[in-house]
Amino acid sequence: LPINSNKIGKNGKREKLQRGDKVLNEGEVDQIEEDRHEINTKKSTIWAMSVFQDWLTEKNMSSDLLNKSSENLNKMLRSFYPSVQNTNGKAYSSPCNNFKSSNDVFKSVIKNLQKKGKDTSKHHPPISTKDLQLLMNSEALSVNTAHGLVRKVWFDVQLHLARRGREGNRFLTSASFVLKKDENSYKYISLSHNAETKNHKDAIDPCKENHHGYIFSEPDNPHCPVASFKKYISICPHDAESFYLHPLKKDQQLLNKQDEWYSREPMGHNFLGEMLPKLSKEAGLSRRYTNHSLRSTAVQLLSQAGLESREILSVTGHRCEDSLRSYWTPSLTDREKWSRVLSSHPSNSRSGDWLFFIFNSWVIQEVSSLTCSLF
Repeated sequence: LPINSNKIGKNGKREKLQRGDKVLNEGEVDQIEEDRHEINTKKSTIWAMSVFQDWLTEKNMSSDLLNKSSENLNKMLRSFYPSVQNTNGKAYSSPCNNFKSSNDVFKSVIKNLQKKGKDTSKHHPPISTKDLQLLMNSEALSVNTAHGLVRKVWFDVQLHLARRGREGNRFLTSASFVLKKDENSYKYISLSHNAETKNHKDAIDPCKENHHGYIFSEPDNPHCPVASFKKYISICPHDAESFYLHPLKKDQQLLNKQDEWYSREPMGHNFLGEMLPKLSKEAGLSRRYTNHSLRSTAVQLLSQAGLESREILSVTGHRCEDSLRSYWTPSLTDREKWSRVLSSHPSNSRSGDWLFFIFNSWVIQEVSSLTCSLF
């Protein structure tokens, strides 16, 4: 209905003014609320709900979603996503342009939550310098024991190739790696293929040498990763189908007298998935790290060494710089170094220190380019 408002006139009396507000019925208000969604978003939602309802019917499950608890709904969706197929009995293809608007809305919601400080997700922290040194020098990664050697090789592969925590490790074989020499006769290792990871996959040529991450030999380093790799390969059964194997259940002194230290029993998905948490406890680290912390550690170490984002991307296999943001966090030491660089301005410099100032200015530019690309 039109709304009246009052106004004091010249004679001191209230005068009623008629406002020309639009009169809307309940249906028109509902339509305005509905129009907040893009047309394609509504189509996608209707289609997705139809597929989900059909799947529930096929599984003889209740389709009364409004009365489902969040826990039960989560269990249903957990089973739905990997098993749903189209009417031809084939898996659905990856999202196409029909889902672009809905994906954009989803991203917008996530960004708004982050701006409001409601992003409670916890990223995997990199291993601290102290813990890294403690772990590398511990018996847990000793190349002189069967248990230590296989874990040392796993650690090197995860770190140098910046692999994800659990992805594809169970399905690696000795053929998954390539051992070559460069023009200076330095040996190096790279992945030949790995069909189980999304960044180390070449669908056209699965046996093609992978260019995301290399492990080079360090002859003067007692922890040389290539030396550990070669030793491990040499004392594994040559007909083993998996790369990561359980040690034989024998005393180490007996193993030292034979050619093979390992059984043909592969380490399982869950066993490999708990590798770094177990190492954290055994080596007495300051906290419990997860496998994915090694990927974060790789990004952190490369960043601290001054590599540009594009160089780090070539190791990790990320497709854009934004993906690195959650992996790299400046340490207190980094911030102290940057603070001292910024403090080295001309007024604080003695005469004759201009060369030092110019060098610091160059450092600032390098740090700025790195931080801008990562944040």
